[in-house]
Amino acid sequence: MERLRKIIEEKIDISESDWEIILSKLQYQEIKKKDFLTSTSAIENKVYFILEGVFRLFIELPEKDVTIDFGFPNKFLSSYSSFLMQQPSVSCIQSLTTSKVIFIARNDLYDIYKETTAGEAIGRLFAEEFFRYKSKRELSFMMESPTERYLNLVKEQPQLILKIPQKYVASYIGITPQALSRIRGKI
Repeated sequence: MERLRKIIEEKIDISESDWEIILSKLQYQEIKKKDFLTSTSAIENKVYFILEGVFRLFIELPEKDVTIDFGFPNKFLSSYSSFLMQQPSVSCIQSLTTSKVIFIARNDLYDIYKETTAGEAIGRLFAEEFFRYKSKRELSFMMESPTERYLNLVKEQPQLILKIPQKYVASYIGITPQALSRIRGKI
């Protein structure tokens, strides 16, 4: 819990009384490899903070799954549009490793907004983190080659990238596993 507090306090001042309220709403969960946090058509009701492990957010299409995001330690993760709009999710979140998370349920987060001075700023922090990441990802597809996208992923998570099956990495950067093999062979 202290790791999460430190990350939040890098951007927001939180009083001790606000932290006590926040802490009372947070929950801890251990997730087995291949277990799902969110399934397609379920309404997302939680925002997760990853303590340990790697997650994959993906869309199930008739011909294949498309990986749209990975979740790594010290990052927030959610099917955020489903969380905000309370509509069925179009994506799934699956653990690729044995993992540990802290999460907050939607109703508890909204209680924090009402009950604490820092609440609205925390909500803004979640929204900004999701928006910043989404914008960065969209720009990478418009401005970078698949090789550059792969190298950036390796640079950001050099140890954890080894735990992700190649087919998911290829899907994430928008190429086939065979094309990823060629990129890796040239590096």
